[in-house]
Amino acid sequence: MIHSFDVKKVPSILQVGGKAKVLIETKKAGFPVPEGIVLSVDFFESWLSEIKESEQFLNTLKDTTKENCDKVKSLAMILKFDKQQKEMFDNQIMILEDKFFAVRSSSPEEDLKGVSFAGMYETYLGKKIEDLEETVALAFSSCFDYRVMSYKKQKDIPLENTSIAVIIQRQIASEVSGVGFSLNPLNNAYDEVVINASFGLGEAIVSGIVTPDMYIYDIVDKKIIEKKVNIKEIELQLNPNGGMVEKENINKEQPALLEIQIIELSSLIKRCEQHYNFPVDVEWAYEADQLYLLQARPITTHLPFFEELLTEPGETKRFYIDLLMMTQGIDESMSIMGMDIWKKLIYSTKSGLLSTQINGTAPVVNGREYLSVTAYQKVLGKKTGRKALDTYDGNIKKIFENIDLESHSFEGKPEGTKGYIGRSLKKALLMLPDLFKAVYSDQERIVKDYLKSVDIFTAVIENLDCKKTIDELVNETMTAFDTLMDNVSPIFAGMLSQQKLKKIFKNDDLDTELIALNMDLDGNPTSEMGNLLFLMACSSEFREIKSRAHFILKIKTDNFPVGFMTHYGKFMRLYSSRGFKEIDVATKRIYEDVGMLYDRLIQINPSENQNLIVKSKREEAYNKLLQVAKDKGQDKKFIKAAERLKATFGYREYPKYMLVNAFSILHKICLEIAGKWVTEGRLEEACHIFDLTIEEITKAQKDEKFDLMFTREKNLRGYKTVESVTQWPLVIDSRGKIHKAKIKIENGDIIGDSIAPGKVVGKAKVLHTPYEKSIIPGEILIVRATEPSWTPIFTNASGVVMEIGGPLQHGSIIAREYGIPCVSGLVGIMDLIKDGDLIEVDGNRGTVRLLEEI
Repeated sequence: MIHSFDVKKVPSILQVGGKAKVLIETKKAGFPVPEGIVLSVDFFESWLSEIKESEQFLNTLKDTTKENCDKVKSLAMILKFDKQQKEMFDNQIMILEDKFFAVRSSSPEEDLKGVSFAGMYETYLGKKIEDLEETVALAFSSCFDYRVMSYKKQKDIPLENTSIAVIIQRQIASEVSGVGFSLNPLNNAYDEVVINASFGLGEAIVSGIVTPDMYIYDIVDKKIIEKKVNIKEIELQLNPNGGMVEKENINKEQPALLEIQIIELSSLIKRCEQHYNFPVDVEWAYEADQLYLLQARPITTHLPFFEELLTEPGETKRFYIDLLMMTQGIDESMSIMGMDIWKKLIYSTKSGLLSTQINGTAPVVNGREYLSVTAYQKVLGKKTGRKALDTYDGNIKKIFENIDLESHSFEGKPEGTKGYIGRSLKKALLMLPDLFKAVYSDQERIVKDYLKSVDIFTAVIENLDCKKTIDELVNETMTAFDTLMDNVSPIFAGMLSQQKLKKIFKNDDLDTELIALNMDLDGNPTSEMGNLLFLMACSSEFREIKSRAHFILKIKTDNFPVGFMTHYGKFMRLYSSRGFKEIDVATKRIYEDVGMLYDRLIQINPSENQNLIVKSKREEAYNKLLQVAKDKGQDKKFIKAAERLKATFGYREYPKYMLVNAFSILHKICLEIAGKWVTEGRLEEACHIFDLTIEEITKAQKDEKFDLMFTREKNLRGYKTVESVTQWPLVIDSRGKIHKAKIKIENGDIIGDSIAPGKVVGKAKVLHTPYEKSIIPGEILIVRATEPSWTPIFTNASGVVMEIGGPLQHGSIIAREYGIPCVSGLVGIMDLIKDGDLIEVDGNRGTVRLLEEI
C-alpha cells in the first residue's frame, strides 16, 4: 500500500498513478531521481469509500458543477489517517530521513498518452514532517477539483472510478530548476531540445511568476542554436519554517544555466526520451551542482510524423510538401483504397514524374501524399525544380528561400522515375495535334470534339462490368481517363486566348477586367453546379424549410414545386457526386444522403450573392476592354479572343469533374461488393471495403478464405498512430521539423499573394470547415484552404483570405470566376484574425489590413 522508489517490481499505474510510476521506473533505470515513497490508491481505500458514499459526491456525478465539486473537495481536505494508515505511514516516512518534503498527487489517468491533466493536480513543496498528514489530504482532495472532473467528462473518463495516489519525496533545495522538452514544441523538430530555466524552485516557472530563460540545443550538431536570457526579478526558495518564500533575485539578468549544464541537461532529457521511446517533457533541478530528474511525462501535442519518411539523426534530410493540402485543399487523410487509386492516377497523368514509393518524388503514406523536394529536384534539375516550387504557393517560396537544399541533396536515384523523360516526350508529341487544333480550328469544333471524348469516357465508366475484379475496373477507368486527357484542345485554346488578350492590353493596367473575363465561362461544371445550388436556395418553398429532416421528407415525398424539383433533378443527375474530399472513392456522396444537399443550400443567401452579379461583372469588364481595344484599333482581335476564351476555357474543369463521376461509380460498385461480404460475415460494415487496397479486394474476390477483417485491421495501424492530427503542416522535414513562412507585415499591411483582384472592407468570418457557421453577406471569409464543397460559401463572401492556395487551387479559381477579391499564402493568418474583426482585403496588391479588432 506504500511503495518505496527502490521497490523491486514496479507497481501498476492503477495503483501508483502515472507520475509515480514514471519516477519509480526512471529511478530503477539509473536516472538521478530524488528518494521518495508513494501512498498507493489502496492506501486511500477508506478515504475513497467515505467520499464516494457521500451525498455531495453523488450530486457531483449527476451534475458536475464547480459548486458541487468544491463541496466534495472540502470533505476530502479534512480527512485524517486511520490507525492502520498512520502506522504504515510512520514506518515508511522514516526511510527518507530529510527535513523538508515535496508532496505530489499521482493519478492513474494523469500523464497518459492522449490526455493531459497539466496543472490540474496539486503539488506542495517544502513541507515539514509534522505537516505531511494534512498536506497528503490536500493532495488527495485535488482529484475532486472541478478542473479535473470536468476534463474527465470531456474525455469520457468515468467519474465513478476516480482515484489517486500521493508521492512524498525528499525536497530538492534547487539553486536552478525548470522544464525541458525532448523535441522542440515550437516547430516539432526531433533534434532540438528546449529548456526553460530560472533560479530557485521550479514552482516559479510553473505558476508563471517569472519569465524563464530559454535555451535550444541541437543534439546532432551538439551546439546551442538559440539562447534567450530573460530578466528574472524574483525566485522562490525554501522557507526554514516550511513552505516557500519569494525573494528578490540578485542575479536577475544572468543566465540561469552554464553551457556545460545545458549540454548535461539536454543529454538527460534525450536519454529519458529514448528510455520511453516517445517524446517527453521533464521537470528538473540542480542542487549543489547535482542534476535531478523530478518528473517526466509524454508530450501529447507533438505531430508524430510517419516513421517511413524519417531519416536518422545526422543523415541528409529530406523536405516534404503536403500535396493533398496544397493542390486539393484537403486536411483529412484519404482512405486506403482512395489513395491507392489516386496514386495510380497521379503517376500516370504526370508520366511517372510523381512516383509514390517511399523513396520516390511523391511518397504516399497512410492517406497522405507528399512532394519530396530534393528527389523532385534530382529528376527535374535544381533550377527547373526550384522554378516549379515557386509556382505552387507563396508560402512554399518563402520557406525554401531559408533552407539550404544544396547541403541536403537527394542521395541515389528517386525510385519509380525511370523512363520519365521518354514518357513525357511521348505525351508531348501526342498533344501536338491538340495544340494545332487549338490554334487553327474554330471553337465550335474544338468543343464538339472534346464533348465527344467526354461521351466516350462517360460510356466506359457507366458500363463498367460489376462481374469483373476491382483491379480490372480501376484499370479500365484509368485507361479511359488517359484517353480523355489526350484531348486537351479546349484548355490550349483558352490559354492561347488569354495570352492574346494579355498582349493586346499590355501595360494598360486592366488586370482586374481581364480576370473578370474568366467569369461565367461556358462548360464550367463547377460554376454550373454553383448556379443550380443558387437557384434551389432562392426557391421560396426551400426558404420555408425548418430542418434537415423536413427537407429530406419533402424530397422523398416529391412535395416541392415543379420548378424546384426540375433543378433538383438536374443537380442530382449531374453533380450529386461532388463535395468534400470528392477525389476519394470512399467519400459519401449526396445521392446517398440528400441531407448533405440541405447543408449546402442553407448556407446560401439568395438576396446578396455573387451569382446575382457575376454576369454583369463580366459584361462590364468586356465593354470596358472593348472600348480600349477600339481605341487601339484591335477590337476585332479582342472580340475573337474573348469569344474563344468564353467558349473553351471553362472546360479546364472537366477532367476533374469526369474523374469524380468515375470515382462515384466505383464507390457504388465497391459497396455492392462489400454488401455481399457483410452478408457472408467477411466484413462488419460495407464501408470497411475502403480500408483495403485494390490488390487486397481483388484477392478477396478470387479467394473466399482471404481474411478481410484481419487485413483491414493491419492496414489501419498506421492511421491510428496519427489519428490525433487534425491539421497537417504544409512543409515538414525528415526529422519532424515543421517549416513555416513568417508572416510579413509592412506599414500595417499583411503581405500575401494576389489571387483575385479587387479591394473590399468587411468583417472577418473564420471557418475551419465549410458549414460550421453561416457567412453573412458582406463578410470576408478566412480559411486554411478550400475545395469544391466550399463553393456555396464563396458566393456569400465579399472577399477571401486563404492560408494555403496557389493560383490553380480550387478556391483561387472560384474567387476569380466570381470576381471576389482574394489573397493567399498567409499561413498563420487564422491565428491573427478573429470573427468580427474589421479587415481590408486588397487582391490587387495581395495585402490584408486589420482595421479594427473586436
